[in-house]
Amino acid sequence: MSQLFSTLFVLSLGAQRCLGHSDSRSEKVIQCLTTSNVPQALPGTPEFAKSSSPHNLRLQFTPLAIAVPSTVSHVQAAVACGREHGVKVNAKSGGHSYGSHGIGGENGHLVIDLKLLNEVVVDPCTHIATVGSGAKLGNMAIALDVQGKRSIPHGLCPKVGVGGHVLHGGWGYSTHNHGLFLDYLEEVQVVTANSSVVTASKTQNPDLFWALRGAGMSFAIATRFKFRTIPQPAEIQLFYIPFVWTLPQAKTGWRVFQDYVASKARPKEMNIRVVLSSGAWVGAEGTIFLFEGAYHGSKADYELFIQPFKDTAMALGGFADFLNYPDVTSVGYMDSLLYANNNALLYPLPDAEQLESGPDDQISWLWIVSAIGGPNSVMSTISAPNSTSYSHRSSLFLWELGDQVNATSTYPSKAGIPWVNQFVDIVERKEGKKLGMYYNYADPTIGDHGAAGRRYWPGNYERLVGLKKVWDEGGVFENPQTVGR
Repeated sequence: MSQLFSTLFVLSLGAQRCLGHSDSRSEKVIQCLTTSNVPQALPGTPEFAKSSSPHNLRLQFTPLAIAVPSTVSHVQAAVACGREHGVKVNAKSGGHSYGSHGIGGENGHLVIDLKLLNEVVVDPCTHIATVGSGAKLGNMAIALDVQGKRSIPHGLCPKVGVGGHVLHGGWGYSTHNHGLFLDYLEEVQVVTANSSVVTASKTQNPDLFWALRGAGMSFAIATRFKFRTIPQPAEIQLFYIPFVWTLPQAKTGWRVFQDYVASKARPKEMNIRVVLSSGAWVGAEGTIFLFEGAYHGSKADYELFIQPFKDTAMALGGFADFLNYPDVTSVGYMDSLLYANNNALLYPLPDAEQLESGPDDQISWLWIVSAIGGPNSVMSTISAPNSTSYSHRSSLFLWELGDQVNATSTYPSKAGIPWVNQFVDIVERKEGKKLGMYYNYADPTIGDHGAAGRRYWPGNYERLVGLKKVWDEGGVFENPQTVGR
């Protein structure tokens, strides 16, 4: 069972700590930004409220100030203001952090909202894309399409910011055959803790480049990226195979799925995951197992390579056609992004966006298990071992565990969090060890700095600590779960 679980996300209740910042301290930082001509979202304004609103409504924190730079020099000045007044500084790219790290992960930080640094330009000769760190995945995809039908493997949600996504991994429906978003990163322009503008690449500041590709938020504010791009795939098959299984069926079905994704019968082009939830969502007893993904190639090839898994799964019974949608649809690349990102168009299950807040009853849970590894996956070969600080290349599965309540409700921490964590505890007892975790699926309950860091960057954490002392000895760029010093 050593490959069964790889990296785990638990959407848990994080303790909100108050740093006790004073109005005068806030005023000093705001005055510093004003004197430095740095655009801001001022406290008490709608823009401040919007910029400080978390993606995960359960983890709400109040920044000391919010800078909204439109130039790199603005970023430099904002970092200097934070450093001068002893205030922690955090970048916000898209604001999609499950741990609310983009707004500090606690009260009293200076947030640098990078939304205005969003330009995307593709060199027509080299096909290298220069992308601002505040660009969103959807905007970037459109720009790459317009400028030469290019693509970069990245995640499924168009509102996710490029910066946080690439600096900590970046998986999606191309990971199995093309790798992570960070595998295509060629160069990063950053503002360091002393407000210097530095370029990091394989040939310039290579140690910093290593650290940025997996733990970037801990080291600097990224302002611009250069990516290698690839041609868009000619054809993609989006597929959905839904079941509602009893416990005996589920046990066998899980084994069938695991055996398939861990075998050479699954080709490189087969990107697949399973979404699990209560059958009550569709008025049935049992557990939903919705197998879905994207096959890069023809419909005929998809049907050929999915058949061994599908036939065995169908023989278990429990097929439940609750989607009212074709089980496979041939689409172009841009359409694949649209439909894969908008599950509400395809089936009546809550999508991941709705389930990141946390239960108002026993059917609000949703697990998403993405089979990113396996013998034909490029994950372990596209980048040399230990060539980046991302630590989970040998993992077969990436688990995302979600639970929810309505936005107007209070998350039942006694009923919800222990229930989710109990599942994790069972898995780890079976494995006989603590498992690695993916920083972009942050769990604020696992501890601060070292405790969290050894889960997010197992095997690489000590090296990261050493580099933190080189590039940010004063701890300018910190939240409760960044690399410690």
